[in-house]
Amino acid sequence: MGIDELITKLGIIILTLNTLFFILSVHKKNKALKYFILYLVLCSFVQLYSSHLHKLGEYNLFLSHYFFTGQFLLLSFFFSELSEYQKIKKPIRYFSFIITFSIILYFVLNPSSYVKWNEIEIVITSLPLLIYSFLFFIKKIDNSKNKKYIYFNSGFFVYTLCSTLIFILGNIGGRELKLFVWDANQFLYLLFQILIFVEWFKNFRKNTLFNKK
Repeated sequence: MGIDELITKLGIIILTLNTLFFILSVHKKNKALKYFILYLVLCSFVQLYSSHLHKLGEYNLFLSHYFFTGQFLLLSFFFSELSEYQKIKKPIRYFSFIITFSIILYFVLNPSSYVKWNEIEIVITSLPLLIYSFLFFIKKIDNSKNKKYIYFNSGFFVYTLCSTLIFILGNIGGRELKLFVWDANQFLYLLFQILIFVEWFKNFRKNTLFNKK
């Protein structure tokens, strides 16, 4: 097993564990956490199914559309439920619906694009999330007590910013560059999942079903 394959498998394993840990931490009144868990479920499904199709030698690029659009919609709702975004909750939701509907309509009208890599889709679904994430950092600077989601947000901002640039630049290069892009992205994804685990351990571990009496 090569180092690149090991990193990929570790990323999937930690993602799966993170999903299970956060599911056990769900709270009925915490809508933000529910959207975050749905996001982790989406990531787990896409990663596991994509890996399964790859082993079978079957095409799996179409799953990227479900991931980027699903990530955009779920994390937009996640950020909108945080107290720091209550003043712009409705605009965030309206905007997320418009973008999601536009993407779906585009693929309905252009079915051939469904099986192709789409850089524009990556940009328009990632850029708003990066803005929300950056605003989250600014809000947390003034709040020294509540650091919930700070580890997740840190990992998400770095990974999404770097991976967006990596995917766009890597897609226009040769085979060697594309392999490098894939390896770099997998390494960043592993670090991202580690930070999500740290988020759970620091801020949600005590609320799991195992710790409730």
